[in-house]
Amino acid sequence: MFWRAVLACCLIAGTAAYYEPPPPDHEDLIGTARWIVKYSNISVVATNSLLLPGFPWAKTKDVADGLYNETFSRGIPMIYSSPMATLTHDFTADPKVTFAYSAEFTHWCMDQDIDNDSPTCGLIALSGEMEEVSDDDEVAFAKLGMFQRHPITASWPPGHGFRFYKLVIQNILVLDYYGGPHKHVSVEDYLNYKPTWGLEENMVF
Repeated sequence: MFWRAVLACCLIAGTAAYYEPPPPDHEDLIGTARWIVKYSNISVVATNSLLLPGFPWAKTKDVADGLYNETFSRGIPMIYSSPMATLTHDFTADPKVTFAYSAEFTHWCMDQDIDNDSPTCGLIALSGEMEEVSDDDEVAFAKLGMFQRHPITASWPPGHGFRFYKLVIQNILVLDYYGGPHKHVSVEDYLNYKPTWGLEENMVF
């Protein structure tokens, strides 16, 4: 109920433009991962392809971890997809997927003149299984972020059956500095992480 009320207010009020705050120190591995997921507006989703049997399929997708202009987040990838989509066909047949995020998907790496392939431009890969979002409050939270950060999605054709799906995370890989990726970051610690970054001073109107 709470998220549905907030969604209505946001859609009425419109949105401002924002730049994300700086990421946590690279030694805060989980914080860096959560920061990248929070402030990325897109991700690359990899599935086991039905269209090309025996090959993976990768698709860029709009994502939104809550509102861009507030610190609250869940760290869980959510997408808005139609049952008609190739991607949806794939994860319906085999729910195992990987979401790849880069800090290049935020403003940070470009603003700091850091190349996407540099280890200091953070990378996170979240692997697990897709499931449809069914809880009313969770759907409202998904709408809250998606429709603010990707406004056009709110007007996509109702007849296409668009619905929200989320990743049930099973494995996390993070690379945010030299020395190679850190595999098997604790999923529990990742989900329970409490963001401390602020954003008010980064609002741009």
